[in-house]
Amino acid sequence: MKELLEVINLNYPDLFENISFRVEQGKFITISGANNCGKTTLIRILSGQIPIKEAIKLLGMYEEEYPVNLWKEITGTIIPQDCPTFLFKTIEEELKYMIHLFKKTEEEKEETYKEIIKKYKLTKFQKKDPNSASEFIQIKLLLAEKMLASPQILFLDDICMELDEKEQKEIINLLRTLQLETKVTIIMTTSNLNVSLESDYLIIIDEKQVLLEGNPLTIIEKDNVLNKIGLELPFMIDLSVKLRDYNVVEKVELDMDRMVDTIWK
Repeated sequence: MKELLEVINLNYPDLFENISFRVEQGKFITISGANNCGKTTLIRILSGQIPIKEAIKLLGMYEEEYPVNLWKEITGTIIPQDCPTFLFKTIEEELKYMIHLFKKTEEEKEETYKEIIKKYKLTKFQKKDPNSASEFIQIKLLLAEKMLASPQILFLDDICMELDEKEQKEIINLLRTLQLETKVTIIMTTSNLNVSLESDYLIIIDEKQVLLEGNPLTIIEKDNVLNKIGLELPFMIDLSVKLRDYNVVEKVELDMDRMVDTIWK
């Protein structure tokens, strides 16, 4: 698998000391840690909002070597707290304007619009003002707009934080669909370890360092370490680990029904 992004001995005052990690092309990476560990700042650094020389390589080139326009073409960033107000009074107008920027013929524009409202489940909300829509709808709209530019990598800062469990699941499923269909690489910070279970790779940051990294399920099983730094384990993981420690189950189980079946056997 081709390496897309590399972080090399990243230092940032009061937050990071010689952090290094690599991201393979087409992977879905989540980054987590306790509050105030620097997750949002890290996304700003990775996406180029905070430039740091000779620390971030994308496709083998340092960030500062890219022309600004090219960097913007191959990356997309969503930091909810930074997102400006939408330009138009309806989601339909907003989307059609953005599509107009990327598609040439009227046939392409209409077909793209139909595809987007279906894929992002926005059909019922076409006439709604995007600025008064729920955060869930706004996140989907922002994702649709970013993906119109066909970025190679998406930087997302805790976009599921304010969503309920059902909404979180829909967003993660959408991201997985985008990843599968377009091969886009996704790097997303999250304060919710449930979200990270659906990613390919999890990085835990603590005390200015990368504390743990690897397969999300393997990392999350390290309950003593995660609890110590203030991260709450997903309920099923926490239950499974405790039952495994008491030899009630042999392995960590994420599905409640299978867990019940295993216990009653």
